[in-house]
Amino acid sequence: MKLYGVISMTKITIVTAGLSELTKDLIEQYNVVTVPYRIIFGDEAFYIKNNDEVELTTEEFIERLKTVTKETFPRTSVPSPGDYSKAFDEAFQKSDSVIAITLTSGMSGAFQAANSVVENLYKNKDITVFDSQHTMTGIANQALEAAKMAQKGESKETILKKLDTNRPKTRHIFAMKDLDFLEKQGRLGPIEQIRDKNPVVIPVIQTVEGILKPLTIFNNAQDLINRMSAFAKKICEVNETDDIFLSHINNKKAADAIYKVLMENKKESTTIHYSEACAILGAYTGPDTVSISYVGDLENDWL
Repeated sequence: MKLYGVISMTKITIVTAGLSELTKDLIEQYNVVTVPYRIIFGDEAFYIKNNDEVELTTEEFIERLKTVTKETFPRTSVPSPGDYSKAFDEAFQKSDSVIAITLTSGMSGAFQAANSVVENLYKNKDITVFDSQHTMTGIANQALEAAKMAQKGESKETILKKLDTNRPKTRHIFAMKDLDFLEKQGRLGPIEQIRDKNPVVIPVIQTVEGILKPLTIFNNAQDLINRMSAFAKKICEVNETDDIFLSHINNKKAADAIYKVLMENKKESTTIHYSEACAILGAYTGPDTVSISYVGDLENDWL
């Protein structure tokens, strides 16, 4: 694996996680390669290559939750060495240099797995593995910005410096019905304090330095819409890239309201990427989730 200082490439491909919620159109437009992730129910595994190419739709995922048992509770798995190898081989068909942007090492072994594949199989190739310290659309924001820079012919060093700059300013915030799924996945950590304060509110979580941390609580569904809509207006003011990601699982009413505010207040150059989230997010948050991601400042009192 080559480090930041060893850079003399003319063309770069971005490899990133299939759970980033990038659409097939964006992947093709910016020459991105995704590493598929799996969501597993008991003995059944379903691949998620990107937000459009899935073996299990979000609707099917929600339907399965109605009959899930302790033995078949959904879980996810880190991509296999073969998955990474296939993605790297595909990337090298496009260019002679790769930046692989992985799921946060604070919540997954993906970063370590990617580095292991590079060390064992691609020592003579120019691959840099970058820890996003985020998940889902938090990764998408970083990968898309890097891919846009690569398409413009920016150097690898410049792209990596931009990734370093954007990483602590990347925000991924999501509100979910409750903490049950995170608890069953063993992901509660410091978020447990939300439940201790009030077990019936809607918890709002953010990713900070690679792990999930509590941000605030909403009192009910209407409170979520009101406060997230006001927050969306603020996001349009402070966003530092041309992309904002909004997604949901089984909460179209709230997501539509937030999308409307984003569209009414965004800068002319900003694209709002609005979609239903893939089932991977649902494995951690359960149904009735709203997720938003951008790059820029965040003050807790904005929510």
